[in-house]
Order: sequence, then C-alpha cells, then structure tokens
Amino acid sequence: MLPSCFSTAFSGQPKNTNRKEAPMNKILSTYGLARPPFTKDITPSEMLQTEMFQEALQSLKAAVEGRASAVVTGDSGCGKTCLIRALEEDLPQGRYRLHYAYNATVNRRDFYRQLSIGMGLEPHSSFAALHANISQHIEELASHHKLRVIIVLDEAHLLSIQVLEQLHILMNFEKDSKPWLSLILIGLPDLRETLKRNVLSSLTARVPMRIHIQPLDADQVKLYIRHRMNTAGCRRDVFSDDALLLMSKATGGIMRRLDVLGDHCLVTAQKNKSNIVDAAVVQKAIQICGEAIS
Repeated sequence: MLPSCFSTAFSGQPKNTNRKEAPMNKILSTYGLARPPFTKDITPSEMLQTEMFQEALQSLKAAVEGRASAVVTGDSGCGKTCLIRALEEDLPQGRYRLHYAYNATVNRRDFYRQLSIGMGLEPHSSFAALHANISQHIEELASHHKLRVIIVLDEAHLLSIQVLEQLHILMNFEKDSKPWLSLILIGLPDLRETLKRNVLSSLTARVPMRIHIQPLDADQVKLYIRHRMNTAGCRRDVFSDDALLLMSKATGGIMRRLDVLGDHCLVTAQKNKSNIVDAAVVQKAIQICGEAIS
C-alpha cells in the first residue's frame, strides 16, 4: 500500500522543529481525530467488513480448513493483502503455519531460496537440495507438529511460467490422501488468464478456489471513508455526501486510492479552514493527487 500523505506531505522540513508536527496536530484537532485515519497500520478488527469482504474471507477460510488451495485476484490496492491478514487473524492459533513469499520476479532456484529463508531453512545452492529441504520441512510440520502449512505467494501474476509450473510438485505431498499444505496465489486479474495456459494444467487442477476482489461501489465508499474516520476517533460526518460520491468516481472504489485521496482532502480542508470536506475540497485534492489515484 502507498504511504499516507500524513507521513509524506511535510517530509522535506527540518527534524527538531515544530513546523513538521503543527500541520498534523491541527488536522487531528480540527476533525476530532486521535490518529491519522487513512494509514495502512490498522488491525484486521479495524477493517471495514463489507458483505463482499466477508464472503471472500469465509470462502478462503473454508478452502484452507479443507486443505485446498486458492487464487485471489483483484486490482492493485483493492484489499487482497487485507484479506490475507484477516484470514491469518481468523484462523485458530497453534494449528496453522503461514509463510509468505514476496519477490515474484526471480528465477526458479532463487524463488525456492527465498521460500527456504522465509521458512527459516538453510538456502542450499541447488534446486534439488532446496526442494528436498522445503518438502522435508513441510512434512515435519504436518506429521510431527500437526500444523497445516499455508504458503502465500504475493504478486503471483509476476511469477514466470517456469516457477508456476513447478508449484504443483510442492502440492503433491500428502498423507492419508490429505495434502500437507495450502497454496494461496495473490495477484492482479491477469493471473487468471495465465493459469488457463495448458502448460499449467497440473497446477490449476490443484488450485480449485477462485476469489476475485471487486472495487467498492459508491455506497461502500461512503461506509469505508466514514468507518476509517470513526476508527481513528472522529465522531461526526466530516465528508459530505457529494464529496464521497466524487471520491468514488475519482478512485474507482480502490481502497488504496481512497486512502491517498482522503489524506489530501483533510490536508486541503484544514488549509482552507473548513470543518467539513465537500466536493470543492475533493476537487482540489484530486488535482494535487494526480496520477496517485488514477
């Protein structure tokens, strides 16, 4: 996610002065906020639980509880990472071991090296040794520690075909016909098209669940902005209805863009000494944000 403008708008000012802190303090006090409302540092319990989000979360939870794998797609900034964080929070502690892999642009050997490091294993030099070590680790967690292993591959749309076509090998390991791990592939919508390629048929057969995260509609944008303000301490409607409608149109309902625009709206409104954010304020903020919300 992009950092909020609360942490960047005044970054060019000297450290040890009040010039940097004063604008933020004014924003917080003007709008009754205990903290900046549109940062990425929120807990899963503070996330807006829309019906769509709840359905996606329950589908993903059902998949991993059933030892199945899943593909989660959506536009950048629409909440895919939030969904995984909510899943991790929702799963029973002590029964699952979740591993992340982030760098999707590496080759096959380096991919497995990174996965080894993420699992706390020695990153061997050869692919065969890496694969054997990872497989042994997964088997030990499943057989001896009774843990279900979940591997989350972020930015999976960037994975090469060579890496993707090897993933099904990890999923071949099972005991009593039950897989040892669940694989969650997270990526942009074109990941679905990639997985339709014939060369990946072995992988797609082992990843039956498909979850797509849609952008927020206009009503959900209204709920989202007011929820973020409320969880940050605000007890009144700062954003007017016409402002929220304009924000929805300008951002396409993408939460990351809404966070960026929401920050700039508060900065702009405070500079104009306005107690509310109306459509005129949003229009000015849109011009400031530019490509960050397009």
